[in-house]
Amino acid sequence: MTKDLLDTKEVANYLNINEKQVYHLIKKGRIPATRITGKWLFPKRLIDEWIETKAKENLTLTPSPASLSDHMIVLGSNDLSLDYLLTRLRQRFPESIIVSGNVGSMAGLQALKEGRAHLSAIHLLDSRTGQYNLPYLKGEKLVLVNLVYRDQGLMVSPGNPLKIRGLLDAVRKKARFINRQGGSGTRLLLDSLLQDSKIGPAKVVGYQKEVATHLEVGIEILRGKADAGLGVLSVARYLGLDFIPLTKERFDLLIPEEYFFAPQIQSLLALLGSKDFRERVQELGGYDTTDSGTIIQRG
Repeated sequence: MTKDLLDTKEVANYLNINEKQVYHLIKKGRIPATRITGKWLFPKRLIDEWIETKAKENLTLTPSPASLSDHMIVLGSNDLSLDYLLTRLRQRFPESIIVSGNVGSMAGLQALKEGRAHLSAIHLLDSRTGQYNLPYLKGEKLVLVNLVYRDQGLMVSPGNPLKIRGLLDAVRKKARFINRQGGSGTRLLLDSLLQDSKIGPAKVVGYQKEVATHLEVGIEILRGKADAGLGVLSVARYLGLDFIPLTKERFDLLIPEEYFFAPQIQSLLALLGSKDFRERVQELGGYDTTDSGTIIQRG
C-alpha cells in the first residue's frame, strides 16, 4: 500500500470517524472509494478534494428537525469540553455527520436566529447586569442548557517571566497580547474587564491581533509571539502555560425549541449529564460540572 492510498482504518483516522461510519458512507456512495482484491481503498488526493467539497456544501445546509437524522450543525464558541461531548455523540450516531464551527458566541447566536444551525455554544457576558447569556435571549424560542462553568484568565509564558499578577499589571508592563475575534465571548469579557479597570484598548499592546480559539491564543504565547492572552485553564494546562485566574464563567448550549426533543439532541443532553462526561471534563482542569445538563431557561 502506497502513501497515496488509504485503507478503511486509515481513512477513518484521517477523518476522525469510526470505521462503521466509513462503510456507511461507502454504501451510500458518499465517499470516493475503490475496491481492489476485496479491500476498499481510498485515494488520498480524492479524499482531500471530497473534504473540501463537503465543507463548501455544509455552508449551505438548511437545519430542520428532520435533517437532524442525517447531520447536525453546531456553531458558536469553542471549548475542550464541547469537543469531547461532540466526539462522544459522533460515536453514538456514526451515521450522522456532525459539523462544528468556531465562529464565536455572537455569531453562533445569530446563526440560530437565522435558522443556520441546530445548536450553539455561547458565553456572552452582559456588562450591565453581570449575567451570562440570558440578557441576549429575550423573546427567542430557545432552550438554554448549562454545559460547564469554567475558569477564564490570563495565559502567560511558562514560568511567567514578566511576573504578571493580573490584567492591569500586564497592561502596565506592556505585555504583548494576543486577542480573540470580535463577537467572541472571550473578547466581550476582555472588553468588560478593561472597561471596569478604565483601560482603553489603545493601551493594550497587540489588542488588534486576533485568533479564533483559545488553543490558538495559547500556541501564539508558546511560540513567543505574544506574552499573554485570555483563555481557559484547561488549554493552559494542555500547553504547559502559566495561568492567572480572573473569573469563572458560565458556558451554555442554546437549542431551538423545535429541535429539543429530537433523538440526537436528547442523546447529547443525556451524555452531558452522564458520570463519564463529568469525570472526563474535570480531569482537564478548571471546570465545574455541577449544573451540566441543567435547563437554565426554556422559551
